Amino acid sequence: MSTTAAPVPHPSLPDGEVEPLDPFDDAQIAEFHAVYEAADRYGRRFACPFSLHELAITQRTTSVGEERLAFLVRVDGAIAGVAGVEVPLLDNTDQLFVDIQVAPQHRRRGLGTLLAQHAAVLARERGRAVWNGWVAGREVDGPETPTPGEAFAASLGLRLGLVDVQRRLPLPVPSARLEELRCTAARQHEGYSFDTWVDHCPDEHLAAYCRLKSLMNSEAPVGELEVEDEVWDETRLRESERELGASGRIRYVCVALAPNGSIVGHNELVVPAEDPGIYQWDTLVLPAHRGHRLGLALKVANVAVVQDRHPDRTSVRTFNAVSNTAMIAVNEVLGFVPVEYQGEWQGPVPV
Repeated sequence: MSTTAAPVPHPSLPDGEVEPLDPFDDAQIAEFHAVYEAADRYGRRFACPFSLHELAITQRTTSVGEERLAFLVRVDGAIAGVAGVEVPLLDNTDQLFVDIQVAPQHRRRGLGTLLAQHAAVLARERGRAVWNGWVAGREVDGPETPTPGEAFAASLGLRLGLVDVQRRLPLPVPSARLEELRCTAARQHEGYSFDTWVDHCPDEHLAAYCRLKSLMNSEAPVGELEVEDEVWDETRLRESERELGASGRIRYVCVALAPNGSIVGHNELVVPAEDPGIYQWDTLVLPAHRGHRLGLALKVANVAVVQDRHPDRTSVRTFNAVSNTAMIAVNEVLGFVPVEYQGEWQGPVPV
């Protein structure tokens, strides 16, 4: 992988030049990942970084939905800071997403700024006027002061557009509790039914499932972020399924069917190969079908299946906007506990 932007020298770091990551160099990507993981976990009890294998697959796989770039900066010959960039290609084509990580021992030396400057060059080259970043915040019970990541994002001119909360559900959930919740929900959605699949969406559900995934940005709270719906079609979905399989992740999908047989809601749980946790991804019920406890039913059904098939897993992790009160209420009934804030930051790319 290469970028068209020339390395950006840093006056205080003689060897501080930004260079592209070679994703097919096993030693380099291992060192890249070590810095990324150490930085992501530093001072955080609830970090959940990608594994080395997952990161490698992401960087080695092309996507119809986004261009993926990664670059790094060295100090004394060793990688000290890393950055990943995602450039949407099918939607939100005025935007770019950046993740910058600096090894703890090399912070406060300008490396993050150097990597951000390089990302800004890439953004301008690709005609992007807006950049975005996800920034870890304080623990829910922690002091109400900005984290270093939040202060850094603000220094780049980004503003906090949406506050999310990471919640964790301890596993296993007692079977009796799941059955109680299933029965409670069932009383309010008579006539609806449910279907499930693992990894590969059945052809008969393909169009409806893509529609649900495309609606996530407009149907879930986005706060003050300026985003448009993503474009999901058969090509993008099948590609994402292949990439998940290559990375060792297993996706369990549960969908709700209206009395006429149409899909009106879905829930996704993703089980990674090298992580004791499980990730709850999309959950969405179409507006016309809300109020029937379908969201709770979907989550209960999927958790029951996944914890039965993966009894070694210790928790389910999910992220919800603080303003998404309906989904938070469902999660809390199921037993999710808030642990950490995360911010979605957005701002104009500097010229």
